[in-house]
Amino acid sequence: MSELALLSLLAGSSGLQSVAVGLWLRSQQLQEQALLQDEEEQLTPYDSKETIDPMHDKAISKERRNSDPRLVGWEFKILRSAQDSFRDPSALKQVLEEEAIAGWILLEKLDDRRLRFKRPIAMREVLRGELLPIDPYRTTYGQNSPWTKLTIATIGVLVLLLPSYLGFILIQQLLTKPAEPTTPQPLPQSRR
Repeated sequence: MSELALLSLLAGSSGLQSVAVGLWLRSQQLQEQALLQDEEEQLTPYDSKETIDPMHDKAISKERRNSDPRLVGWEFKILRSAQDSFRDPSALKQVLEEEAIAGWILLEKLDDRRLRFKRPIAMREVLRGELLPIDPYRTTYGQNSPWTKLTIATIGVLVLLLPSYLGFILIQQLLTKPAEPTTPQPLPQSRR
């Protein structure tokens, strides 16, 4: 019976440790999400020599700029990937080509999973979204398969259930195993 109490104490203790570790990991996750959110909300202030400002005097006349409110600014978007897809230069090049078709210009690469784009607001009228090969306002890139999440969840459940089941079988065998009778063995007689 003392073995059962000891095993129960160990199992309960590891359960509390698992909860504590889970809470700590969740707090770390929330802090990281808050940092990413702050980074996405703040635009990096710099001028790119590769892009032309549509409000520049050479690009558009003052009369036309004042009469058409669509030519006044930029629209922005962030393209996210579930994996580190933008680490690969060929994948990054492909994404930039696809977005350029819709008029999007790379503003900055936030990390290997996020890209920030901008385009003049006037591009809404110039390009028809239904004629483009991609959705011009897409915010995710790559395949976000539900099978991946299902596989991870299944493995997680198995990792939790398998030790519990094996522990249950061990305790059941310890409790149902009959005590072996010990019979005294005769001592060997020494020859004189």
